[in-house]
Amino acid sequence: MTVAPVSKTTDTRKTRWSKGRVRAVAWITGGATFLTVMGVLGVSPKPAQSTEAARHRRKPQRQKVIIRHVIRRVVIVDPATSAPVTYVSGGSTSTGGTVSSSGGSSGGGGTTAPPPPPPPPPPPTSGS
Repeated sequence: MTVAPVSKTTDTRKTRWSKGRVRAVAWITGGATFLTVMGVLGVSPKPAQSTEAARHRRKPQRQKVIIRHVIRRVVIVDPATSAPVTYVSGGSTSTGGTVSSSGGSSGGGGTTAPPPPPPPPPPPTSGS
């Protein structure tokens, strides 16, 4: 078996285009496509519009936006403590004031209720 020598003149390999040439062809085809689309849109007929409808067309009114800032301030105040009430069984009653029995009452011995415990301290608040 004999092999024929390959000469460089019979090389069938294709030559590649350069980067610049490929880019130029891409820009030209892209520009032609863009101009073709613009031409088609420019030639197309516009929709018919009656002159009366165009006259009555108004701009839409802008919607008003109302912004309200509500600021609530909570102030915690210690509740007022009421004075201790002493009940006397001598027939007189108290309506929220202080009735004290003196040491020489003749009403058959008074009973005194112990004062209420002090209120708990308020919880700590943050802020001022």
